[in-house]
Amino acid sequence: MSENMLAAQTSLDGLWEIEYDGNTATIQVPGAWDLQGFMDVVGPVCYKREVDIPAEWAGRRIMLDCGAVSYYTEIWLNGQLLGTHEGMWTPFSIDLTPMVNFDQPNKLELRVTKPGYDGDAYPYREVLVGFIPYVALTFGGVWQSIRLSAHEAPAWDSIQLEPDWHSGTVKISAKLSNPQAGLRATATITDYSGTQVAVIAYELESHSTETSFFVTIEEHRSWSPADPYLYQLRLTLEQSGQIITEATRQFGFRELSAQGETLLLNGVPIHLRGVLGWGWNPDTLAPIFTDDEIRAEFKRIREHGFNLLKLCLFVPPPRFYEIADEEGMLLWLELPMWLPRLNDHLRQQAHVEYQDILMRDHHHASIVLYSLGCELGADMADAKLLEDLDTLVRGAVTGALVCDNSGSGEAYKGLAFDFADFNDYHFYSDLHYFNPLLNHFQRDWRPARPWIFGEFCDQDDFRAADVLLEQGERPWWREVFGIEGNITRWAYPEQESRMAAHNLPFSDEHISTISRQESLLFRKFILEQTRLRRFVGGYVVTGLRDTPISTSGIFDDHNQPKYDSGTFRAFNADNVLVLEGGRTRVWQHGGDRPSPIDQFNHLAGSEVDLRIVLAQTGLEMNETELTWELFPQGASTPFVSGREIVNISDTSPTEIARIALTVPEISNAQEWRLQVSLEGICENQWSVWFYPVQTDLLRDVTIYDPSGGFAVNAAVFAPQSDYVLLTTVFTEQVRKWVAAGGRAILLAEQGGGLPVSGVPFWRESIKLLYKHPLLAEFPHQGYADLQFYHLATDHALDTAQLTAVIPELKQITPIIQRLDARLFTLSDYLIELKIGSGTLLASTLHFNGGAGDQVNGLDSNPAGQFLLGKMVDYLQR
Repeated sequence: MSENMLAAQTSLDGLWEIEYDGNTATIQVPGAWDLQGFMDVVGPVCYKREVDIPAEWAGRRIMLDCGAVSYYTEIWLNGQLLGTHEGMWTPFSIDLTPMVNFDQPNKLELRVTKPGYDGDAYPYREVLVGFIPYVALTFGGVWQSIRLSAHEAPAWDSIQLEPDWHSGTVKISAKLSNPQAGLRATATITDYSGTQVAVIAYELESHSTETSFFVTIEEHRSWSPADPYLYQLRLTLEQSGQIITEATRQFGFRELSAQGETLLLNGVPIHLRGVLGWGWNPDTLAPIFTDDEIRAEFKRIREHGFNLLKLCLFVPPPRFYEIADEEGMLLWLELPMWLPRLNDHLRQQAHVEYQDILMRDHHHASIVLYSLGCELGADMADAKLLEDLDTLVRGAVTGALVCDNSGSGEAYKGLAFDFADFNDYHFYSDLHYFNPLLNHFQRDWRPARPWIFGEFCDQDDFRAADVLLEQGERPWWREVFGIEGNITRWAYPEQESRMAAHNLPFSDEHISTISRQESLLFRKFILEQTRLRRFVGGYVVTGLRDTPISTSGIFDDHNQPKYDSGTFRAFNADNVLVLEGGRTRVWQHGGDRPSPIDQFNHLAGSEVDLRIVLAQTGLEMNETELTWELFPQGASTPFVSGREIVNISDTSPTEIARIALTVPEISNAQEWRLQVSLEGICENQWSVWFYPVQTDLLRDVTIYDPSGGFAVNAAVFAPQSDYVLLTTVFTEQVRKWVAAGGRAILLAEQGGGLPVSGVPFWRESIKLLYKHPLLAEFPHQGYADLQFYHLATDHALDTAQLTAVIPELKQITPIIQRLDARLFTLSDYLIELKIGSGTLLASTLHFNGGAGDQVNGLDSNPAGQFLLGKMVDYLQR
């Protein structure tokens, strides 16, 4: 794109006429046509405008400069095709000179076609559309500014900067269009205050089209989030002592590097804490943001402890990067390849677009990470393509780290090797499977390098009613699924009708509140677990704000925070305190097995052994005081407290305190609060639950367990009429016995004969805890917290199908219910069924634990023991 700030220019932003499918209308430029009344139009759409070219521009090269157009563009002037451009993210210039009329109006036309479906000219799977179409829909049109410029002097066609943080030297490479003889190039660098700090000038060879030189700044200053110090390059051409060409760039000296498993920014350890953005903007559809919106977003992100924003599969306009440079916001630029259908054209196009993107944006100090694409399987990108693109990117950027395939090829059945500077995985897992996943993918025999989660830790919550309508109408985005979505994947368009049909005893506001409490604890646990691993150098949380297909944003549909920023920063900061439990093993069936310990739930009289770990990045502490206090339920005075003096100079997670205590004798289950503070540095808190010991837990209980998973020697169905039957299967015998007046408990993680659905317990769900006598003594604050960690299950009862298998079913009373956060369907984890004249309590909860890193067996599950005891008590009343 020809560049000369001294060239005459005129903006073409504003109203244009358009023609499509025989229709005419007017449209605003810049902007996506989809939100201007043309949502279903693929194109071609013909943008038309008459332009007057000033007479004084005669003899100059007249260029049409386009910031970005989606997707394929033909440029016509006065009936003549002068050029084309393919790609929705990159700028381009077209020379209009041959067809310009200086003495009459010129008819300028841009014929634009956006990506469409199979059968259209540019199917979305065969172009680099990024992720916005999967969030909502593909956008089309002239979505960035457009102008005319008149070049009399030579212009810069490209400027490449390579700042070296170590030496303070900047390599400047540039290409010229329309070169002339007798040119003198000057590079002047000024600092943040405008003071000149370096200058170099020399004569160009006659009609030279390329130049390259080095400029060194003595005592250069580093750019960092804490000190976003920028320099300004002014690159000029002189002819006969007069400056005729000028271009500027802002840049900074910084280097993100890896030393083994440690990330270093400018030689200092750093932990990257990012949030994932897809470029979603409901007001514009295309990623168009005002300066104020960009700065406000960075401010919100920082307040929650994040220091990085991942631009996931989209490329914003230049102003976005400039503000990130100025504000000190770290960026991860993920180039827009996801789910591609690879062909020869796409291979070539990826090279072209990536080169153009990097040429425009590479110099920004804020971009410290690059990835070539996302979750690319074997049929989406081969070694040759990724190697070529990796070479392209590494040749264009300096002081940054590169990943070829965010999410890794091995995790998505792609390449078994990579070209990456760091390990990158996308774990979207339930809580109790997260640590096993970490252990599964970590290999000590691999070359040491940092691990950065490119995206992970999403947790959907519930939109309250106030966002469902805008001025009494549904916003347009409520009706879309994304280009590969449907009602079976997410049912947000039917949320109101589905929720109304359930007639729940919970308001939308109540469900929204408890869903955010659950999503907060989910994120707290996952992020704290990552900080316990020395090889994890950073992460990116999914996602920035809610979208039409997800409610997992840190910010809601109004871009307002869902969580108190101070609460979130306690576990999302440079220095974080983490709670850890001990480890043990068990000899079982002739061999050792891991035996996880429940660090959240404890029985009265048991010995508790907890550890406080400090995760930090290079902070040296001498004689720093750590205090901890354990508060009983509702108390302002601690039951027990402690104090430690901390001395640390290690960047690895370090145990700094041990908390050992005996759980007091209590008569009712309680939630206590453990609060820990490291003087002037950080603090954190956790809930722990204490339960009274229930003697004779299974008194007056008959056990029927044919599989032997719950009890030994309980394979015979022989219930006593005055006893409660505890069974792990719902057989014909059990059904008839209950219908005749029996009382039974069915503990069957996979239904035991009742219909179930395989669903995650934590992810994509909201637990509804009903006001049932059984839960009256089970400690909770209206939502599922970590007292459910070792009870969490992969199955829920398909309640709607129960009548088909239980003809005597008279009444269903939910106790712990699952509301699907995406489909708004209901299923049950614990339910009371009136069958004939008897009662059955059925549950799919893991009373024996055993999934992921849950405890093994009821004896190790205090919350499970207590809840089972309450179930027995309820039926024995």
